[in-house]
Amino acid sequence: MKYCKTCKALYPEKDEYCPACKKKLAQIKDINEPVRLCVIGGTERALLTGLLTDAEIPFVEDNTYPQGLANEIVTGYDVKLSNISLLVPFSALPKASELLSSIETVENPVASYVNEINAQIERLKNGTPEEEEKNMSPALRTTIKVITALLFLILVAVVVLGTDKIMELIKGLFGG
Repeated sequence: MKYCKTCKALYPEKDEYCPACKKKLAQIKDINEPVRLCVIGGTERALLTGLLTDAEIPFVEDNTYPQGLANEIVTGYDVKLSNISLLVPFSALPKASELLSSIETVENPVASYVNEINAQIERLKNGTPEEEEKNMSPALRTTIKVITALLFLILVAVVVLGTDKIMELIKGLFGG
């Protein structure tokens, strides 16, 4: 799965750009990355947020304004309450999608991707050596950087001193 870093929506691997904002899609590399579950409002929003809270799934409500304040003035509808984007951690997306599917009046945009999402979560949990390096503690990372810097300085000293010894040997051979 890929996602848009701007709108947090999920898209299939084959997609390269977000259809909504035209930004380049990125790979999800962290199971805690917040992604959009759905855009929802009204009583459905209250019901879904209650279900997510009961299931102990963390979520963030992000206001989305398709046409901004002008839409609210023209239509008379409070767009701030009717267009709320619910974001959940990528790892909680399958369970959150299941809860969303229990609300029959709301379309579930991620339901068709659940198997792919589960497979990607497993890959991310298993991790690779590169990802393990990213998860190093700051103290260990600093220690490795200090040791690397010291080894580099020792190498420079050996090269400089070695060059001086070689130059002395050459001068000795030619009587200088």
